[in-house]
Amino acid sequence: MLLAASAYAMQAQQIEDLELKRLGDWMLVKMEIGLADALPGANRTVVLTPELRSDQNRLSLKPLGIYSRNQWYYYQRIGKKAGESPEEISLRKGKAPAVFNYETMVPYRSWMDGAELFLLRETKGCCGEEKSQLQERLLAVFRDETVVKTRVDTVYIDRPVYIEKESRTRSINGEAFIDFPIGETVIQPSYHANKKELADMRATIESAMANPGWTIRKIWIKGHASPEGPYDKNEALAKGRTEAIRDYVVSLCRLDGSLMSVEYEAENWEGLRSFVEASSLPHRGEILEIIDGDRLPDDKEWMIKSRYPDDWKILLQQCLPYLRRTDYRIDYDIKENN
Repeated sequence: MLLAASAYAMQAQQIEDLELKRLGDWMLVKMEIGLADALPGANRTVVLTPELRSDQNRLSLKPLGIYSRNQWYYYQRIGKKAGESPEEISLRKGKAPAVFNYETMVPYRSWMDGAELFLLRETKGCCGEEKSQLQERLLAVFRDETVVKTRVDTVYIDRPVYIEKESRTRSINGEAFIDFPIGETVIQPSYHANKKELADMRATIESAMANPGWTIRKIWIKGHASPEGPYDKNEALAKGRTEAIRDYVVSLCRLDGSLMSVEYEAENWEGLRSFVEASSLPHRGEILEIIDGDRLPDDKEWMIKSRYPDDWKILLQQCLPYLRRTDYRIDYDIKENN
C-alpha cells in the first residue's frame, strides 16, 4: 500500500475505507469520498475520476461530477456531462452528501496486478471551460489479489513523496454462491450447489483458524440480492439470508459471534450494470440509461422487463443468478516471529 505525504499541501481531499478487490473476473473499487473540499464555486463543476494505471495500460473508472446550480442546469440543457463520460455520477452541489459512497466494478485484466490507483481532479467553468489543471494523486497499489483497506487523507501536492507503509494485518477474500428456495431465508445445505459452496467457505475459515501464526480479528460477510422482484421484499431476503449464513458459519466453525460483521445489499444494481456494460445485448445502451437514471429500483426493473423482454430473459439466465452472492473476508494479524 502506497500513501503520499508532504510538508506542504495545496488542497486536501479525504478518502476513507478504500478497497481494491478482485472478485473472480471482476475488479471492485470502493471508497468513501469526503466532498467538503470538492464542492464547486459559482459557475463551476468539479470532476473526480479514479484511474487504474500500469506501465502500458490505463483505465479511467466512472467519474464523479459535483455541479454548482448554474452548471447543473447548463449540462442538463445540452444533454452532456462535465466528465465527458456517460457513466459519470452527477451530483448537484446543494444536494450532495457530506460523504459519497463510491463503488464500481470493471472486468479484471492481468495487467491490473501491480497497477496503481490514482484520483484525478478537474475544475471546469462556464460552458465546460477548464479552470484548473488536472490534479492527480496516487491512492493505492493493487498487489497479489489482496484487499487494500485503509483511511487515506489524500493531499494534492506539487512534488509528492511516496512512503511505503507495511502492515502486519492481512486479509483472505472469497465469495460463495449460496442458493435459497424462492422467498426463503433458511439455508438448505443440499440445495443446488450449496454443499460445495459452504464447504469451500468453511475450509477457508478453518484454515485461517488453524494457522498458529495467525490471530483472527474479524470475519466480514456481505450478502447481495439481485434486482428482481419488489425492493422491499429483496431487502428483507438479503438481510435474512445474510444473517442465516452468519449463524450457520458461527455454528459450523464454532466461532465467537463477536468476530462476525454482517452487511447486506438489497439489490445488486452495480453488478447488473457491469454485466450489461460488458455485454452485447441488443438494447445495451437503453438499459444502461435506465440503470443510471434516478427512478426507484422497482420502476427501473419494470421498465427493463416491459420494454426489452428478450434482453431481460438473457439477464435472468446469464446475470441475475450470479448477483445473488455472499462476499466474505477474514482479517487476521501475523505474529511478529512469523
